[in-house]
Amino acid sequence: MSARRVLDVSGLPHHSFEKDSVWWGNWGLLAIETTMFAIAIATYFYVRQNFQLWPPPLTDTQPPELRPLPYLTVATLNMLLLVISCVPMILTDLAARRGDAKRAHIGLIACLLFGALSITLRAFEFSAVRFRWDSNAYGSIVWFILGMHLAHLITVTLEAFLLTLWTSMRKFDMKHRVDITVVAVYWYWVAAIWILLYAIIYLSPRFSY
Repeated sequence: MSARRVLDVSGLPHHSFEKDSVWWGNWGLLAIETTMFAIAIATYFYVRQNFQLWPPPLTDTQPPELRPLPYLTVATLNMLLLVISCVPMILTDLAARRGDAKRAHIGLIACLLFGALSITLRAFEFSAVRFRWDSNAYGSIVWFILGMHLAHLITVTLEAFLLTLWTSMRKFDMKHRVDITVVAVYWYWVAAIWILLYAIIYLSPRFSY
């Protein structure tokens, strides 16, 4: 009987970039959430075809407003803010890969501030829609999309906050370096999906007749 060959893997790292289970789990989550947004967007355009005017007329004002377009200012600022926030997150991502704890910590603090400001701006975006969530189907789907994206903004900002605490109090180990790169991917996704949603909610009604 031949001897069975055994491969010693005890020396292999427990965590690695782009191969860790949390990395794959994060991509699975983003795939699911992207599908959810796709369904919400499809619902938006389905509702849109049921109205002759889009957004529908605002009837609780005197006189009624036929084309109550959503205000652009706050939403545009938030979109630009999220795009700009990707710069410190990229630097944080690179610092984590290098094992540079100080720069990663500073970058996380910067991203945390960007996230908090973006969440604050989102609170003003709901009123910029000019409809309540229960006004009509338009108000309901737009509030749902904004709220769903807000949930991701809060989640990714909380993750950045927890990693900021960890890097300030604990050892900058490989596991949490990987965690930072995973949060970075999530952050890029939150910013990218908002560019699309911004175009749909705030810009597309201006080209509908």
